Amino acid sequence: MRTLMTVLLALGLSVSAFAGYDYVISSGYIPDLTLTGSQSLLMTGGGGNAFTAIDSTLMDIRNTSSPVILGESGIRELLIGGTSQLKFSGGSVNNIYTSGDATVILSGGQIGGIQSWYAFPANPNHVMLFCNPGYQLTYTGNVVTKISGTWLDGSAFSIKLYTYSGYSDMFSNMTIIPEPATMLLLGLGGVLLRRRT
Repeated sequence: MRTLMTVLLALGLSVSAFAGYDYVISSGYIPDLTLTGSQSLLMTGGGGNAFTAIDSTLMDIRNTSSPVILGESGIRELLIGGTSQLKFSGGSVNNIYTSGDATVILSGGQIGGIQSWYAFPANPNHVMLFCNPGYQLTYTGNVVTKISGTWLDGSAFSIKLYTYSGYSDMFSNMTIIPEPATMLLLGLGGVLLRRRT
């Protein structure tokens, strides 16, 4: 049940979708914004320069202003640290920077790149990416430097992955989650196996 709730929340399917947010942005341009403590942000439109999440905060980005070229509108950068959570399901962001024990859940939109500072050993649950099967990986040497494919709604994405010396590589911190039909089949298979034992 807890896994199902995590998946529903990651996809933005909560009962009280707009209740309880400290900040709600639906239009305009916000130069900089920092969330601290347990503050939360819901963004359904507009754009901004640098949004920072520290402590145990939540950023729920569902849409931004539409860019002509990635980086010209939308959000320039999202900085996610501490034990904060970013849910990014629409809009555009040039770069996402993540560190500490932060969690990033990606399920839509245009994302230029992700840069992380996670210590070894890698925790594969730091970044969860919900997409259709058939995604492609681009390598530089033996390191994954880009992931491309389609989101669950069929729209395309291409995200650069940046790795820094002394930290675990970005791709090893990612969990790629298949489309809901595959997840349902896997769940049913688990139930059937459990009944047979």
